Amino acid sequence: MTAALSIDRFATTVRDRLFRPSAPTVRRIGAEIELLPLLAESGAACPLAEPLPGDVRSTLGFVRTFAGPRGWCEQRSSKGAPYFSLPNDATLTFEPGGQIELCSRPCGSASRLIAELRQVLDPMVAEARHVGIDLASVGIDPRNDLASVPLQLDSERYRRMTAYFESRGPSGVRMMRQTAATQISVDAGADPSFRWRLLCDLAPYLTAIFANSSRYAGRVTGYRSFRAHCWRTLDPSRTGIPYPDAPAEEAYTRFALEATDIMRVDEGGAYRGFGEWAACEDVTEAQWETHLTTLFPEVRPRGHLELRSLDALPPEWLAAPIVLVTGLIYDEASAAAARDLMPSADESLLARAARCGLRDGEIGSRAETIVTLGMRGAKALGTDFVAASDLAITEAFFDRWTSRGLSPADDWDVPAHSPGQSGA
Repeated sequence: MTAALSIDRFATTVRDRLFRPSAPTVRRIGAEIELLPLLAESGAACPLAEPLPGDVRSTLGFVRTFAGPRGWCEQRSSKGAPYFSLPNDATLTFEPGGQIELCSRPCGSASRLIAELRQVLDPMVAEARHVGIDLASVGIDPRNDLASVPLQLDSERYRRMTAYFESRGPSGVRMMRQTAATQISVDAGADPSFRWRLLCDLAPYLTAIFANSSRYAGRVTGYRSFRAHCWRTLDPSRTGIPYPDAPAEEAYTRFALEATDIMRVDEGGAYRGFGEWAACEDVTEAQWETHLTTLFPEVRPRGHLELRSLDALPPEWLAAPIVLVTGLIYDEASAAAARDLMPSADESLLARAARCGLRDGEIGSRAETIVTLGMRGAKALGTDFVAASDLAITEAFFDRWTSRGLSPADDWDVPAHSPGQSGA
C-alpha cells in the first residue's frame, strides 16, 4: 500500500498487527543471540569483511569457512548485507558494528530452542577461538572505545541512524556498533496487552538478574549493565517502557507517533516526531513500517512479543533466561502471581537496574521472588517443554549469582580478563 495513511490507521495497525492475539494453546519461543567478535591476542574489534593491515582474519571470512561444511547458504538482504540461512530455519546476520546475531526459528519448547542454539553456538565459538577470534558473550565491548569501531555495514538506513544518534551523543552509536544482547520472543497469547505489560514490568528485574556489561573500553564503568545504560541515554522518545499507566495499544500508538522520525529532516535540517510529519503532510505505509523498525522499547510488539532487556550471556548459560521467561509467561499461575507482584516499571526503575543491578535492595528482593515464580512455572510446564537438564543449569545460574545478590557482571570487576572471556 502506498496511499497516505490517516491517523486512525496508525492505531489500527498497532492493534491488528503488532498486538495480534495468538491461540492460547500455542506456546512457541524464539531467541536472537548476539556476539562481539574480538581479535584474540589484542582484544581489538574483529573487522567484518576487510582484515586489518598485516592480518588475515575477518568475521565474514571465518563464518564462510565455518558455514561451508554445515550446509549454510550465504545470501544478501535487500540492502546488500550478507547473511546466512541455516538448515534448521535459523538465520545468522550481522549488526552495524560487525556483531554476529543468530536468529532462531520459533520453537515448540524451551529445551528445543536451547538445544538448537547451542548446536550452532558451541562449535562456532570453539572454532573461532582456534583461528584467533574470540566471540565474546558480553553486553558491550569490554576493550575498545567507539572511535576504534567504525561502521561495518554501509546502508542508507545505518547512515541515517548514525547521523541522528551522533546528533544526540555517543550512546546511540555505541548501541549500534558495540553492544550485544540476548533477545527472547514469545507468542502474544489470547490477551497480548496483558502479556506485553507483564514483560515490560519484568524488564528491569531481568536486566539486573542477567547484567553482564560492567566494563567498557578497558575500564570499570560503575554500572552492572553499561549496555542498558546506553539504552537509557540514547533517545527517550524511542526506548524504554511506553506510558506505563495507559492501555497497551494506546500507549504504543502514542509512543510510535511521538518518536522522532530519524529517516528524514525538514527543510531546516531539524528532526521531527513521526506524528508531526503525519499531521502536516501525507505519510505512506512504507514510511510507517520503516519507522516502527527504528523503535527500541524494552518489549517490542511484532505480532509476537520481543523482550530486549538482557545482556548477551555465554552459550552455556542461555538456558537460564529462556527457562525463566518461559516459566513466568507460559504458566498461567506464575504469570498471574508475577502480575500481582510487579509495580508498573518506569524509566527510573530501568535506570536503577542498569546502574545497581541486584545491589539495589528493592530490585534484588523482588528479583528473588521472580526467580522463585519462574522456576515454579517452568517446572509446571512439564519436562517435554523444559527438560530436567535445562532446569538444572538454570538453578545453577541462580545459585551462583542471583541468590547471592550478584550477576555475571560482578565477575568482570576482577581486572584480569582475556578479551573474549565473559563473566561466566
